[in-house]
Amino acid sequence: MRKGIIVFSKAIIIVFILTIINCFLLVMSFYLPTGKMRQHMADSSMLIDYEELYHEWAFGYTTTRMDYLSEFTEYGMAINEDSEGSAFEQAMFMRFIDTEGLERDESVGKYATEPDAYFELSEYPRYWHGIVLVMKILLYFFTVQDIRIINMALELTLITAVIFSMSRKGFETRIPQFITALIFINPVTMMLSVIFSSEFVIMLITILGIIEFGDKLDSKSGAWYIYFASVGAITCFYSELSSPVIALGIPLVFLIWHNNQNHVTRTALFNSFFWIMGYCITWGMKWVICTLFTDYNLIAEAIGQATKYEDESVLGATLTERISRNIWPFMTVTYKFIFIIAVLVVVVMAVLNFRKNSYLEKKVETVSKDLLIFTDKIVGYLIVFVIPFGMIIALGNGYSYVHFYMSHRQLAISVLACLCIIDVLTTFFCGAMGKRIKK
Repeated sequence: MRKGIIVFSKAIIIVFILTIINCFLLVMSFYLPTGKMRQHMADSSMLIDYEELYHEWAFGYTTTRMDYLSEFTEYGMAINEDSEGSAFEQAMFMRFIDTEGLERDESVGKYATEPDAYFELSEYPRYWHGIVLVMKILLYFFTVQDIRIINMALELTLITAVIFSMSRKGFETRIPQFITALIFINPVTMMLSVIFSSEFVIMLITILGIIEFGDKLDSKSGAWYIYFASVGAITCFYSELSSPVIALGIPLVFLIWHNNQNHVTRTALFNSFFWIMGYCITWGMKWVICTLFTDYNLIAEAIGQATKYEDESVLGATLTERISRNIWPFMTVTYKFIFIIAVLVVVVMAVLNFRKNSYLEKKVETVSKDLLIFTDKIVGYLIVFVIPFGMIIALGNGYSYVHFYMSHRQLAISVLACLCIIDVLTTFFCGAMGKRIKK
């Protein structure tokens, strides 16, 4: 009990420290001169004219839809140099270019290309918008087109590094499951969007940390709980609530694999709790800091907005409709085909791995005697499976119904968990069949 309290306390302290450091860096970014940022945004004006706010790079596939309304909201925060107040106040209120009568990207583009033109500002204080820190630094040196290429190179490098590490650390049989999860997240869409990438990149880096440094963390009591609390805090600060729990669910499966599928239920429950704790504390700190150190009651606004989002009568959408709306983007022939192929690959590899790595009699004995281990795996993976649905329930209609074109990709977690359950069932079935053959 005492050790648990110590770990819990350490996790909270680290979440506080991380958030304060990130807050400091965000405030400092508002001291950067915006002249070059505006110029680089002006150099991106042809791109702005060409693309739509909700551009689909494969028309008809919601999984390929961009959210350039939110993207250029953040770019508008990054290049805005006309806000009143200190750098701290600007970082708290996050004012952006929002001229009436113009689309968000056009509004930002006009602000960049016509310095003397009329413009209007709006503010968006409820989130940290930490990605603006990254945007400011990148826009200081690059155009939007350049940033997308850099983003592509970064994500391809991280994906390659994860697959290489999986092969090197003995997880090669899990690679098809990981690639399937990536397909359902849609990495091409991630590469074309900075705000989507904020969660995707965190997810990939978290996975690399588990694979490469897992043995070191194993030796320290409570280290994994602190690790996931830290990831939750960082995700909250830098993400825009597009599909944040991919930074929880996918790495959580990798941790289960790292633990050789021992104590799966405990791993899923406790690490999820610490991630959610880190995420919620960081989000709440924004409301508290803004309310305490400015003249605006952000706590009251945040509570009011949350109440509105949870009210089913506001949009007239039930929970069933919310879930269906998020599943719908995957109800295409292509995604169904990919999932079926992934299931077949998992089954075949599970059978081959069973026969290759264990003597039949030893495997049969394990399966027949330790039904509790089998149950623990199934229950643990089911907990992972329901994580996206928990997010859909928790954040209400305003998030999961209206913004389904973003939130749906969290179901990649459920797809990965489902493949893991199939793998466990196949292995168990092989053991049961082996026992019958032996008799």
